[in-house]
Amino acid sequence: MFTSDEIDRHKQDRKKWHDFVRRREAEIAFFAFANTKFHIALELGAGDGGQSVTISQYCENLICTDKDAKSHAWLGQTILERQLANVEYKLCDAQDLSQFEDGTFNLIFSSNLFEHVPDIRKCLKEYKRVLRDDGIMLHTMPSRWWKFFSFILSIVRLKLPGIHGVTASQWQEFNAFGIKVWKKTIESLDLNVTEIIGLPFYVGHGNQFIPVIKAGNALKISASYLYVIKKR
Repeated sequence: MFTSDEIDRHKQDRKKWHDFVRRREAEIAFFAFANTKFHIALELGAGDGGQSVTISQYCENLICTDKDAKSHAWLGQTILERQLANVEYKLCDAQDLSQFEDGTFNLIFSSNLFEHVPDIRKCLKEYKRVLRDDGIMLHTMPSRWWKFFSFILSIVRLKLPGIHGVTASQWQEFNAFGIKVWKKTIESLDLNVTEIIGLPFYVGHGNQFIPVIKAGNALKISASYLYVIKKR
């Protein structure tokens, strides 16, 4: 969980808060691999590149991808203009990895990506294809707790709650974010979820509602979960 001190250090600025949340999620995800160096890894939906810096520390080579060339305009650059020593940047749709050969990667990572993808099964089939037989996938996905609190706090702000992903309704999205639903979808493709790790609590309103965020962490509520996945 985030500590109260951590939250206080990063709560003043919306971008600083976002960067902190994503960085800490990546640090927690890779904590169990502190002594591991993946030969070649793939990051999908890299966004502003904040997590790429953390992931690259555990990889000899990292291919960092996003569908959008601007990808949140990190430091005013497009994804293809960034520079990190052991990272190669490519434009790539997460549903189409045809530019990569079978069994290319030791590691595939994504953060809060699947809920934005129209066809998750198509994605997972592609990930399975390009993953080596002894490789590992690490994917973080939002929880129903995140959806519930984000929805309620939108109402508190007197705003119409939005749908975060690609589902057709609020209820469908809430249902889709369940642990058993994610796990069933993954394992239906002959993949094995070997571990599910709860990640810190935050809400979909940036650095607003800090007291709620502190309370959620104190109560050990997880806004998202890390799914550790291997081939069967």
